[in-house]
Amino acid sequence: MYIRMKPTILLITLLSITLLFNACKKEEATPQAPVNLVKNGDMESYPWQDWVPYFGYNLTSNPNGYTNAYTLEAATSGTHSIKASCTSVKNDSTFYMFVQQFFPQTLKVGDKLTLKAKIKTDNLAGQGVSLVIRGDQIVNGKSNMVFFTTSQGKTVINGTGAFKEYAVTLDSYPGTADYISVYLIYLPQTTGTVYFDDVSLTAN
Repeated sequence: MYIRMKPTILLITLLSITLLFNACKKEEATPQAPVNLVKNGDMESYPWQDWVPYFGYNLTSNPNGYTNAYTLEAATSGTHSIKASCTSVKNDSTFYMFVQQFFPQTLKVGDKLTLKAKIKTDNLAGQGVSLVIRGDQIVNGKSNMVFFTTSQGKTVINGTGAFKEYAVTLDSYPGTADYISVYLIYLPQTTGTVYFDDVSLTAN
């Protein structure tokens, strides 16, 4: 005995199967959010174990009187950000920065790295601030830079303004770095206040 389906029932059945198949395809095609490679990018945990404050070119003193704070004064997500301030410049070569380092086990050769940060400025005069991605390889116990990219010279970040997202990109990861450093830099010859929040480093 042959089982025959009425044309209407057969059409409904085929439509149902097609819709179900298309729905499954859409679910499979949903893009995954990129993984943030830095820790505590939203600054909602006490930051100094992740974002280490550092004096550039002057490791024993603070001639420009830089200050930092984990603050509730301003934020873009959550309630906290980190800030850096300077009221006067006494040493033109000294600068200040927050640094985070990590080992790039999950990265692949050719990955595009993008560092983003939301930055608020308050009477920030002079060179301003910048974002940096740097990779180093350890050779004979010494660190040798294998790549470096910065927003300095490309994007001016100073003045007074509400939080705005800035970014810097490394177009192709060479795969030779033993560790990668992310820098939020308060540049030389700068005064005023800057707030950093929602920092991310992603690969795609």
